[in-house]
Amino acid sequence: MEKKKICWITPDYYLDTDFYIVSLLCEYYQIEWYIVSRGKTVYDDELGKMSSIKNIRVSLELLPYRNRSLKLLFAYCRLALKIKKSQPDYFYTGLHGYPYALPVIKIILGKVKTIVPLHNVNIPKGASCYRFAKWNTGRILNSFKNYQSFSLSQFNLLKSLKPRANVFYTPFLLKDYGKPTVVPNKKITFLNFGNIRDYKRVDVLIDAAQRAFEKTGVEFIVEIAGACIDWEKYQAMIRYPQLFNLNIRKVDNEEIPNLFGRSHYFVVPYQDIAQSGSVVVGINYDKPIIASDLEAFREYVKDGMDGYLMKPASVDDLTQIMIDILRNHDRIYPQLVAGLKQIKEEKFATAAIVQKYIHMFESLK
Repeated sequence: MEKKKICWITPDYYLDTDFYIVSLLCEYYQIEWYIVSRGKTVYDDELGKMSSIKNIRVSLELLPYRNRSLKLLFAYCRLALKIKKSQPDYFYTGLHGYPYALPVIKIILGKVKTIVPLHNVNIPKGASCYRFAKWNTGRILNSFKNYQSFSLSQFNLLKSLKPRANVFYTPFLLKDYGKPTVVPNKKITFLNFGNIRDYKRVDVLIDAAQRAFEKTGVEFIVEIAGACIDWEKYQAMIRYPQLFNLNIRKVDNEEIPNLFGRSHYFVVPYQDIAQSGSVVVGINYDKPIIASDLEAFREYVKDGMDGYLMKPASVDDLTQIMIDILRNHDRIYPQLVAGLKQIKEEKFATAAIVQKYIHMFESLK
């Protein structure tokens, strides 16, 4: 029997999510994968290899125009008409950029067979362009009828906001960037990885680490890796530079395995969060997580079993957790890693996640 066809549309900033699942779903569907980009992507080599896989056709759609340019409007129209012409059974699109993409997709592709993934239903306070992002999410929620969420907390929120919509939940596939070629540092190492934004509260980590050092006298490493547009304010907080290994820049994908490989704990002391893709990377590399006690993190972190929960953005809480770890690392670390591996098997089994995607598509009538 001929496989059903999915036209899958991915803006390049969601490639790190879609790359893994598309390569698995082509066993069950014919997939025409349209990747919308302003230029070269970090996945170009991998995408070139995927072109030879059965049941998948990859098309890179370059749209080098400013957001408000009328050229972009016409480019979106041409793309949507091209996609619709192939007469797929389903559309899947994370492309809903302001101002033109959303209405074009809604009008040309329609709502009945279109699934829209929403990474952030609620926008974390302190996120860049917070008010605009919140308003734009409202536009999306008023435009379609089939939505996908990637965490239970966002699923429940989405269901409450859109009780008559079809809302699906599929966990992220674990993000595996390859195997580390290094072993963990001899000194206990706490890692913070990802783009640095105010709501992620890197200042809390810096402050807590220095207090823990002052109270224990134990030397350890705090590795902070990620791009930041205003690092100066964080740099000014550092009193003990010997504690910190700083990589304040965009981290290339091939660097990620060793970044986690040389670390022991992954620290996310956020004040607010919808969901965190970097935590899924930490779970993949079996790194116990120290996270704020927020619903998005409680889904993954069981306090004392596979990591630790702290009061959101609390310097005092994080300081005490770090002190306890510095004093008991050899005893607790193997137990936390074992607990994390169990959570990984229970929540992130690849076959189960693939079946959730299949159920999502087959549920559309």
